[in-house]
Amino acid sequence: MYKNKEVFNTNLVYFLIICLFICIRILSSTISIPAVWGYVLNGVIQIGLMLSLPLFLFSFLQRQKVSKTIKDYGFNKIGLKTILLSFVAGIIVYLITIFVATFFSAILALFGYENSSSGVMTSYPFWLLILELFVSAVLPGICEEVAHRGMLLNGYKKTGVKRAIILSGLLFGLMHLNIEQFFYATIIGMFFGFVAYFTDSIFPTMIMHFTNNAISTFMGYASVNNLPIYNSFNSFISSIFGGSAILSIFMMFLFILILVGIMYLIVMAMFKDTRLKSMAKVADQAVKDELRRRLMEGINDAEDVKKYDNIDVDLKTFGNNKIFSIVLRTGYKNVYTPTFRDNIFLYVNLFLGIAITISTFIWGVI
Repeated sequence: MYKNKEVFNTNLVYFLIICLFICIRILSSTISIPAVWGYVLNGVIQIGLMLSLPLFLFSFLQRQKVSKTIKDYGFNKIGLKTILLSFVAGIIVYLITIFVATFFSAILALFGYENSSSGVMTSYPFWLLILELFVSAVLPGICEEVAHRGMLLNGYKKTGVKRAIILSGLLFGLMHLNIEQFFYATIIGMFFGFVAYFTDSIFPTMIMHFTNNAISTFMGYASVNNLPIYNSFNSFISSIFGGSAILSIFMMFLFILILVGIMYLIVMAMFKDTRLKSMAKVADQAVKDELRRRLMEGINDAEDVKKYDNIDVDLKTFGNNKIFSIVLRTGYKNVYTPTFRDNIFLYVNLFLGIAITISTFIWGVI
């Protein structure tokens, strides 16, 4: 029916996710439910919507096996080095989130917006921390990444990598349905898309997402229980924003620049350990195959043929930064221009997300 059903199906499935998510949020905000049911609803949102629909419904619409969908979403193995770097990157993401959230909260305050308050917790036992880590860090780290850096990023890649990163990040920010979280969630979402593309794997962003949410959850626990780590961190943040407005802004941007610089080095290291290694293997095998073909045309000595198996192609001779920039510029060779029909549900998704996000600025969080 459509020139590229993958784009259409991606938008359709995400439309169903957003509609069901909004219905659950409205239901939970208008009906008084026990706390335990709040965790159940969160599980339904994460596992039922963010994970199951992108995997099973999308596979059904594409008429393909779930195993192929999983492969397309970037479930590619990563090494220990990339795993460790992903945890470090998650910590930096948390710090950047603090600065960005504080900055935009100050701007919203200038327009008269008051931060929502969910009440002050007086008791936060350790068992509740474990439950919160599972619900707020483990599930979102897996499920939300499948929906956004899996389905959305992969579905939009055919329309251009940069467009895919921007749209998947924007929809990730709007998915929070909250003006307070929209700005930093969008920025972080775009960065996650950037990392997923350059590592050719969804696992680094899962780890980063988990780490960011886990630290945020733990800090809430540390705050209620008055742990030294929270007091020390709070003193550090206060020292940055405790001075004059101009000095606070200067210090904030200085720290962000430093953190972004560190993040760039981390992403480059992950790129070398993942996508660059894969490219080197492909290039190495292509050179070997070509040399073996040419050699076989001229001789029949198997021993002479075997010596070409020791050839290794070192892409570093081209310059890692140059290869990195080439990958960024080129992306997919065949960029598809979606039609209005392809994007009809994308426009609806954007409209719903923007409308509700703006409404939370006016009437509060749903």
